Amino acid sequence: MEKMITPYFFNSPLEAGLRLLFVFNNTNKRFLDIQRLVYYNYLLIHSSDIPEAPFESLHPEMPNRSCEILIGRKIIQKGINLLLSKGLICVRYEKSGIRYNSNENTSLFLSHLSSDYSKELEKRAKWVCEKYDSMPDNKLNEFMQNNLGTWGAEFSREFHLMGDLNNA
Repeated sequence: MEKMITPYFFNSPLEAGLRLLFVFNNTNKRFLDIQRLVYYNYLLIHSSDIPEAPFESLHPEMPNRSCEILIGRKIIQKGINLLLSKGLICVRYEKSGIRYNSNENTSLFLSHLSSDYSKELEKRAKWVCEKYDSMPDNKLNEFMQNNLGTWGAEFSREFHLMGDLNNA
């Protein structure tokens, strides 16, 4: 019997790569490393975690969602590799590491996307890049690390209550 492989899209390298295209298109030709891309990806979909954000989150507020930053790196890297293989972004090798940015195909490809979701991604990517591109890597890392414990923690009381109900 042949094994069927079910394709998936949610939280896949394809989805992450498509989201990052919007970042690359808004970053003013700045080359970004993988860590910054992991952070930007999180901020794109969970913008409500930032108090002064002008947008609601695109994805639901799940418990412990900050863990996405820790486990999302592999998915982001695969998404970047997919974009590179299709010629949608470019790569630069530097002494400080590998960095990525848009090329002439990035905006051309994005110009063909017209869904409501892509329009919302565009708005958020513009906001994320305007707000965080000028922030040095160490400051962005500090900001993200200082907030990881609070993003998604609003559900911890509910989980404790659910645990108590399940043990009753």
